[in-house]
Formats: sequence, C-alpha cells, structure tokens
Amino acid sequence: MYTLYSMIIGLAFYTVLPFALLLVGITGKHREGLGQRLGLYRAIPRCPGRPRIWLHAASVGEVQAARAIIMELHRLLPQAEFILTTMTLHGRKVAQLQLPPDTTCLLAPLDVPGVVGRVLTQLSPDVYVCIETELWPLLLHKASNRGVKVVQVNGRLSANSVAGYKRTGFFFRRVLANFTRMAVISEADRQRYLELGAVAERLQVAGNVKYDLQLPPEPEKVRYRLRQLLGIDGDTEVLVAGSTHTGEEEMLLPLLPRLAVDRPILFLIAPRHLQRLGELQEMLRGKEIGFHLFSELRAGGQRRHPLVIIDSLGELAEIYSVATYVFCGGSLVGRNGHNIMEAAIWDKAVFYGPSMDDFRDAVVLLEAARAGTMVNDAVDLAEQIQNCREYPEAHRQACLRAGQVARAQQGAAAQQATMIVDCLSR
Repeated sequence: MYTLYSMIIGLAFYTVLPFALLLVGITGKHREGLGQRLGLYRAIPRCPGRPRIWLHAASVGEVQAARAIIMELHRLLPQAEFILTTMTLHGRKVAQLQLPPDTTCLLAPLDVPGVVGRVLTQLSPDVYVCIETELWPLLLHKASNRGVKVVQVNGRLSANSVAGYKRTGFFFRRVLANFTRMAVISEADRQRYLELGAVAERLQVAGNVKYDLQLPPEPEKVRYRLRQLLGIDGDTEVLVAGSTHTGEEEMLLPLLPRLAVDRPILFLIAPRHLQRLGELQEMLRGKEIGFHLFSELRAGGQRRHPLVIIDSLGELAEIYSVATYVFCGGSLVGRNGHNIMEAAIWDKAVFYGPSMDDFRDAVVLLEAARAGTMVNDAVDLAEQIQNCREYPEAHRQACLRAGQVARAQQGAAAQQATMIVDCLSR
C-alpha cells in the first residue's frame, strides 16, 4: 500500500514540480521558505548524548500546544534538543517569537518521496511528535521504519473526519499503526480513533494541551504595565476583540459610540492575520475613525483615540489581562473561532459568535460554568455588555468562574510530555 501511495504521490509531484518552480520564479509567490518545503535545511549538528525531539504543528494554535509541551519537556529532559516545524509561515514566525531560543523553527517538508527521506536524514530525530491531526503518511511510515518513536499528542478527530477517513480505512489503519503512543483530548476522540483501527494499548485520553495555560510569573506587573502603556484609568472599560477576521471589525465598530455614551471605553482589536493590517487601517481611515497602533504606543506615543489595533505577534494573550469584556473573533464570520481559554485564564468571561466548532469543547466547559456566552451578532453583543453593566457583581462572578474552569484544565501538557519521555526511555 505504501509503495503504491508513494508511486502515485511521487509521480504527480515530480511531474508538476518544474512548472510550479517556473511559476514561482515568474510571480514570486510562495518563494519564501520554498527550500525548506523541499527539505533543503541547513545542517543541524547533533550533540552526542542529547535526545532530539521533532514536533510538528500546523499553525499558530498548534504552536501554542507545542510551547506548553516543550516547557514540560525542558523540565523533564533539560538536555534535549528541540526542532519545531509548521505548515504556515505565520506559524513559524510565532514559534520563533514564543518558543525557547534553543528551539530550531522550520517550515514542514512536503510529504513526498525523496523529500521525506532527506529530511529524516538531516534532522535525525529520536522522537517525532505529531500535534493534533497532522498525519502525513510517508513521513510517519519512514520515520517508524528508521526506528524513530512516532507519537501523537493532543489528538482530535471530528465525526466528519471519521466519515472521510473510513473511505480509505484499509490504508488509514496502517498509517495509525506507525504510532508508538497516542494521546487524545477526549473519550469521544479515543472512540473515533479506535473505530478507524488505532491500537487500543497505545491510545490514552490526556486532555487538551491548548487549554493547559499558565499566567506569566508576575501577572499583576503585566497588567499594570499594559494599563500604563494604554492610558487606562480606573473609570475606563476595555473591550478586547481577539483574533478577528475579515468583516468582523466592520460589524463591531458601531459598538464603540453606543457603549461610550455614559462612560469611557477603550476598544482593542487584535486581527488574526497581520497581513490584513493595511486593509484594516484603510477601512478605518475611510470611515474617519481615529486609531492607534499598539506598536506606536509601545514606542512612547500617547493615546488620544478610543481604538487601538494590536499590530504585533504574541501580544494578545497578555492583552486579555486588561479587558473588562472579551469577544472571540472568527466566530461571527464562519471561521470556527479561536482559543477562548486564553482569556479565561485571566479571569475573563468570554463572548463569541455561533461559529466556534474548532473550540466546541471549551465552549461547553465555559457555558456549563455560566462563564461563556454566545451572541448572534454585534447588536446582541452590545446588549450583553449593557447587561453586565447593570449587574456588575454577576459579571464579576462569571469572570471568576471562567478562571476556575481554565485552571482546572492544567496538567495535560505534563501528562503528554511524560508520555514522550517514556517513549524515549524504551
């Protein structure tokens, strides 16, 4: 099966490759990181006696999971070397900013013959850690055949995905057989993997690493620094819209004058993709709405407008510390939402739209604690915020419950890191 799969993928790839390279040369698109996609990495010398762990993440969300696991692995295996690959350029940039400086951050290679073998030789890992459902058949198969321990962490599988994989069940069962150990988020995920042929003895439920979050060592200092930088006084409320997507900012902007009628409010917008900054600023100027960039304030500027755009990577998790109200982006425009636990860990109740499929388990946890609220649109969000103003103690209690829920998720990273160490010791 793998021979046939390799022949089909290889024939298709190497037939198209010359034309693809010509297109890249003419247009310049996808030129950045092309060499790494083809497995042309610079040599990464091995240190004798030090285990090398290669973790693979799709994009930013999985990088956060990788960060939590790497921190635990550093504690358990301080001598280990770490390599992290991502599917997206944005994910790699975030990884370079947020992971320990001794972590090598690369773009993932294409899962094609020739490339995979070369990469395994160059990187020479002792363990390959697949985060969530980044299941690349050739890479998993070749790594396993070379004696590399193949591990899945934070595994998840939707009911729709199961239906798709069942169409190639005979092959997919062999893909899963490459794993030495597998850790999945929930019992429902475990049952789905078993249905597809995973080996029960290698499979365990270990919780969601994305929700295993820690506050910085001195959270009050973080909050005080940001309040000073943003010019937030005791009377000013703060609405943070985190990880917004195209169209959501226009939906939310009319809230600002409505909410500012009887008290000052600061609106912080953190777009999910920074390449949208230009179009976002152009839209605001077209509407004659004054705003600041967060980077300008950090450079010493003084805030005059009630709107600030967070224009740098890795800031949002701490920005939540100054929020009075939090809205999760990607949920009003069908992009399946983002990690609401990043706000909850700061004792913040969260509002979100109907599209939260990627974080449905977090929604269930917060809603069960009456610490998360779905809104249908921006008008509904404004009404919910007004309700919080009318009943401030109820809102304060909801925020405290959000923090309790988030802290109850801690421990998943330690459990899954221990599983990786156990694989190494075998």
